[in-house]
Amino acid sequence: ELFEGYGYVAKHVVITGGEPCMYDLTELTSYLIGLGYSVQIETSGTYEIQCHKDTWVTVSPKVNMPGGRPVLKSAMLRANEIKHPIAMQKHVDELDQVLSLLEDGSSPQIYLQPISQQKRATELAIKTCIARNWRLSLQTHKFIGIE
Repeated sequence: ELFEGYGYVAKHVVITGGEPCMYDLTELTSYLIGLGYSVQIETSGTYEIQCHKDTWVTVSPKVNMPGGRPVLKSAMLRANEIKHPIAMQKHVDELDQVLSLLEDGSSPQIYLQPISQQKRATELAIKTCIARNWRLSLQTHKFIGIE
């Protein structure tokens, strides 16, 4: 086992950033999956996603960021889930813009995450998730006061 002797029992590895997809992760993800781990990548979707086919891919698109790179259609089509932080309606509209890259038959899970615990942002996320049959992702640690 990779972590034998350390007492770790977790079997899920999350590769996150910075931006992990700046690198070809095929060898690493294949190695980990070969050892029996489930593997997940969290990416902005602005680089080609190179990984083992069984890797779970979360795209958290960075839309209209100053100096930012465009979200790639290939990344959106590879996504198993899309997680998007929102505070106001313009953030939902930006997500709609990125979702237009998807093709018929492509159906990643979509999560909205209120950027803050402000009532307005949370209510908008809840209302939008209900209306569109999307999922809500809350940062529970912030609600219970763990930063």
